[in-house]
Formats: sequence, C-alpha cells, structure tokens
Amino acid sequence: MLAQSAWCRAIGLPALPPRPHFPRNSLRFRGAATSNSGCCACSYASQPQAWKQEHAHRPRKRQRRCTRSHAVEQSDAALDNSPDIESNPVDVQSLATDNADLTDVDLDAIISQGSFDQVSTGSQDWYSELDKTSTSIVPQDIEPQDDEEDPDASYPERPSRSYTLASLLKLADISLPEDFGEDELEVAITGLQNRPHKVQAGDLYIHITKPDEDVWGCVHEALQRGASAVIAGDIFEAEEDLEVPVMLLPDCLAAQQRLAIAFYDNPSTKMTVVGVTGSTGKTTTSWLIRGMFDELDKSAGLIGTVEYGIDEFLMTEDGDLWKRDEPDPTLQRESSVPNCLTPYCGKYEVPETLPDGLHVHKIMAGQADRGAAACVLECTTSGLKEGRCAYVDFDVAVFTNILQEKVDAFGGIAPYLEAQGSLFLKLKDPNRQRAVVNSDDPYADDMKRFAAAVPVVTYAISDRSADVYAEKVVMGIWESEITVRTPIGHLRIITPLIGRNNVYNVLAAVATGLSINVPLKTIVAGVEATEVVPGRTEYIDLQQNFQVLVDSANTPGALNRLLEDVRLCGARKILLVFGCEGEEDKAKRPYMGEIAHYKADTVIMTNQNQRSEAPEQIIQDIITGFPDEILDKNARRPWAGGFLQDPCRVSHTVREFLFYHQNVWRRYVCEDRYTAIRWAIAAAQKGDVVIVAGKGDQDWTEVADGRGGSIRGWLDDRVECRNALSKLYRLDTIRSMDRTEIPFVVMGEREPRFWEWGKK
Repeated sequence: MLAQSAWCRAIGLPALPPRPHFPRNSLRFRGAATSNSGCCACSYASQPQAWKQEHAHRPRKRQRRCTRSHAVEQSDAALDNSPDIESNPVDVQSLATDNADLTDVDLDAIISQGSFDQVSTGSQDWYSELDKTSTSIVPQDIEPQDDEEDPDASYPERPSRSYTLASLLKLADISLPEDFGEDELEVAITGLQNRPHKVQAGDLYIHITKPDEDVWGCVHEALQRGASAVIAGDIFEAEEDLEVPVMLLPDCLAAQQRLAIAFYDNPSTKMTVVGVTGSTGKTTTSWLIRGMFDELDKSAGLIGTVEYGIDEFLMTEDGDLWKRDEPDPTLQRESSVPNCLTPYCGKYEVPETLPDGLHVHKIMAGQADRGAAACVLECTTSGLKEGRCAYVDFDVAVFTNILQEKVDAFGGIAPYLEAQGSLFLKLKDPNRQRAVVNSDDPYADDMKRFAAAVPVVTYAISDRSADVYAEKVVMGIWESEITVRTPIGHLRIITPLIGRNNVYNVLAAVATGLSINVPLKTIVAGVEATEVVPGRTEYIDLQQNFQVLVDSANTPGALNRLLEDVRLCGARKILLVFGCEGEEDKAKRPYMGEIAHYKADTVIMTNQNQRSEAPEQIIQDIITGFPDEILDKNARRPWAGGFLQDPCRVSHTVREFLFYHQNVWRRYVCEDRYTAIRWAIAAAQKGDVVIVAGKGDQDWTEVADGRGGSIRGWLDDRVECRNALSKLYRLDTIRSMDRTEIPFVVMGEREPRFWEWGKK
C-alpha cells in the first residue's frame, strides 16, 4: 500500500518499502544541478489560483531582499495547469530528473576499487576527470552562469596602494631592522597577506605560526607566488638563503593589524562602526542595525558569521566583491534529492567566527573604498580574546547577554567578562562613542563599568528604568508587535521575528539607533524592513496556515530557548525536526533528546552532518535522553533496535508495528533529512509550528567519503522547506487523506489494527 501511496507522489517523497538502504560509509553521489529557492521573499505568486483563494486568510508581508537567497520563479499559468494528483500521479523518479540531466556516481564502487578513474558513470564520466588532489567536485558539463550581475560595476574602482617596505614599517610604528640594506628597505609592497596560497606578486607575507605547521613550507610557497618580503615569528629559521627581505618579530598578530591600518589608511575611522558582542543575538541584532542604515540611504557594510558584505553584495575576506569562481550546479534546481548527495561548489562561505585581525581591516577597507558610511561588526568572544579587532575604532559597542553555557565552554566567568569587556574599554571619547547595554542581564553592571568613559544607553523588557523599554509585547506565531518607550517618544514595531529573544534583539537595535541619532521613523522602518535573518528563526512563508521556522539551534540551551519562545507565541502544536552532528560533542546528545521530548509535541530525529559516525548510533545517543517509560518499551520490542529507528532499517513485515509505536509517542526517526522535513510539513495543521533546527543558514551536509575523510554536499533546510510547501497544495487535493499520523493513509484504513482487537 505504501509503495504507491499518493501522498508520497504528491510531495516528492520516495516510496517507503523500496527506499534504498545504504549501510555506513556507503553513498550514492548524484551529480545534479539544483536551485537555491531559500529566498526570504514570499512565493505566493508561484501557487495556483485555487490554492491562493483557499489560503487568502493571511495578509502578505513586505519583502526584504536576502543576499543569500536564490529563487527559481515559476509562472502562475504553469502551476495553474498542474494536473490533479489523483487523476495523473506524479512519478517520484520524474520529479528527481525534471530540471537537469542527472549523472549518478556510485561511491560504493569507488570505495571498493580505491580509484576514481575506474568508475564509469554511464552517459558521461565527469567524475573520472576530477583532480585527485582537489576536494571540490564540479561536473564538467555545467556552464558558468554568465547572466549573473557583475558587482564591481556598481562601485568606482578601488584605489591602488603601494609603499616601500621602509615607509610601511614606519607608518605602522615598527622598528626598522638594523641589518637591512637600502635595497631591502626600498622593496615595493602592493598588498598584505597571511595565507600563503593567496599570495600575489608584490605582497608582504606575514606568517602567523600555528601548532604543528610547516613554517618553512608556508614561507616557501609564499615566495614561489611572488611575495616581495616576509615577516615571521622570531623562531623562524630559513632552510636556504632567501632573495627577499625577511623580518623576525615576536608578535606577528599585533604587527599584522598595525600594518593593515597603515597600508589601508585606517578604514574604521572613515565609517560609523558598530560592534555587537554577547552570547546570543549578535547576528540578528547586527542585521537589524544594518537595516536602519539602509533606511537612511547610507551604504552599509556587515562583517558577521553569516556573510561579509556591502549593501546587497557579498564580499570575500580579502575585501573584494565575491564572484562565483566555479559553476554552481544547484542554481537550476528546486531542491536536493533524497538519499543522494548533490555537489557543493560555487557557493559562498564564511567561517563561523570573527576574521583574523588582518582580514577585518581588509574587509573594512573594501567597504570604505566603495563608499560605505557604516559597518556593523559581530564581535565573538573568542575573537575579542585573541585581539582580532583590537585596532578597530568603534563608535558604538552593543552588549546583548551572557549565558552560563557559553561561560562554561569558555573556562569561567572571569575570562569571559574580560574578553567581552575589552570591547567597551576601547570607548574613550564621550562626544562620539556610546555603549548599548541590556540592563536585564545579570552582568549589565559589569559592562557599564567597562564603558564608564562614555554615555551608556540601556534597553530592557523587565527593567522599567531602562532608556529603551518594551512597554507592551504581543507575540504570535506569525509576528511580534512591540510598543517601545524611548526618551524621545514611543515606537510601535511589527516584525516577523518572533519570540522573546528577538524582542531583545529589536530593543538592542532601537537603542543603537538612538545612540547615533537615527530618527524614530527610520528606526521603525529599518527594523520592520529586516524581515528575515538567515537561519535565525527564519520563517518560510508560502501563505500556508501553519508556521515553518528554520533555526541554527544546535546546543541544548539554544534548542530549549527556541522551543520555549515558540510555545510562548501560542503554537497549537510544535513539530520539531532536528539531529546532532557526528564527530562532535557526544555528551550533549541526550540533553538535546530530553529537551526535544518535553518541549515539542512531535519530534522527528534525523541526520545532521553525520560524517563518519553511523547515523543509527547518533540517534541512539539522542534517545537516551527520553523518559524510562519510552526506553523500556523500546527495549522490549521483538526486533533489534526497537521502534525508535529508521523504518528502512527494519523488515517490511514489522514496519507497520514500528510506525504504530512511533505514532503512540509522536517520536519518529527518519535518517534522510530531505524526507524528515517533508514528513513534518505534510503533517502540520492550522496553527502548528514546524521547526527545523540545527543547521540554520548552513547550506551543506557532510558525510563520510569511505577513505577516512568526509565529503560535502548541498542541503539547505530553507530550500527543502520551501520546496515541500510548494507541493503541499497537491496533498490538499487528496480529500480522503488522513495526515494525523505517519504514514498517511486513506481515511478509515488506519483502524482497526489486528493487535488492538482484543482491547475492544
């Protein structure tokens, strides 16, 4: 019955019984083009007219462009002519091959044979042409996207910079080496770089020593690429005579920042720089503040854990506007493919922390050179501790909060406060600089003491004496309405950013706006225009009558706060899809399971970057946090592994028993994340909230490659949610479908079950 069920065909799921089961370290690689439809914009226009009329109860919201989104638009006419699912069933295989000529690569054969070249992929063997030393997998038949906008055309050409080594060292206040000759001091420096593989001719290479690193190998690579001079630690010893000047310094970390200030003309002094620090809320607060600068019609830059950018354009860590350097095979696809891996290449990536000191100034220089009037900088605690922005001239420093779980991971409250306080100790000019502090936080007084030299603007939900105070907060699953009292008037803000934590983020942005004299109307417009922050309670809205949220919560504390926020917003039921990463902190898995069990109504456990760990073992670690009552019943099942495992790991003869017990507890296991997301969305009812937690804006997944490493493929929760919602109207056409339990069946076929007859 399930093999040909209409609901599977309707939403693009593979039929359950024939669904392939791949053992650990076994993959099928699908070299297919796919599309990022994870745009913040509402896709209401892509729905058929009948669906629009049925879902016309919700108002449409104003759209804000998201720099990380790529939407594939479809015409209303094309979708209005879609065949009825019951009269013309959609074949799952055709759904997977509609948009591109797919090439399958069997990694099992690669693993067993130990060679890429011996594998034949049928019609086109692009995989055998892969560079054996490269970790990037790019189908050779994909043409570059020539129609993409050239970002450089929007800005004037950046100024060329060149200094002699002597003049640059003097500007950076670094003593000239006594043993340098005149020729060595007159060497021309046209750039700075601390990554040997990125060195260009004329660069000054600054080597930052790392543990277990081949120092000479890095220096030798930089010289081969044309470095004009080298600065290294005082323990560096050259293995041969060098033809370029080599300068040894005891503190290269500080030296690279002073050199960057000198070379790039101290870019932070040319902009209004806002630094945001704290345990949580940095990303959302930064985006809200940038939204205010956008409403002022000022070009604004952002340096954060999601992106580096200026206006709507992305930037690299070297301050250049980002351009795709290789074809992206996902641009013409609406989603990934179940149980397969889509090549991950041609994508934009940034590290999940503050850039090093040199690159902070290189990015700021790129923004200032292009006319940016402001820059918002996420200051992570680890980055502050390492002094990565020690030479940045801040105008405003914002403190969000301190959480105990972050303090414990950092090694105690004293070093944590010292790191966060270092940002506020930089504020010395009371006429220009300001501090913004959350006065509800227990450590607010400590931050005020750090910022004693400048005026402090406070914000709060509980502290009525705060400068910016939330007088009234109305929270729902669709939006938050906040009435804010400020020293110069009241504000009323309506934002789709939901939950108590986002209320604090909005208040922090309002306080920041007041500290730099942004008009109240502009503050409201900027906050309300920022409808989506990638991967931070990001809503996916196709005018459905339930809410879908994608969030990066991947720790017990973050998941707990997220679920509590959604519950406070009045969710009828919470359907949670989550997992835990492989090869990472295993101790947190039971806590994640415990929080999910007690704070969500329906839980679907799935994969999340399992890497070389067995997916079923990760799931077993999670369910150890469930109550003993469930674990005892799970242990007494007559088949191995109990009922808390993926249905495809058991025989079809017991699969219905497994689903029955999972339905009793509303605790499901689906290792394929593609399918798990569609289970949750298809089962949601009016007023429910579907939460897909763990990855947030992360648009890739990592699995074992069978050779002791891992391989990365494209998987974006936002894209998958949007794709599932776009097919939901097909399920709605099946009027007799019972979607209260998984698997979905025709009304009346679920009961009675033969093992329940004795109870009646």
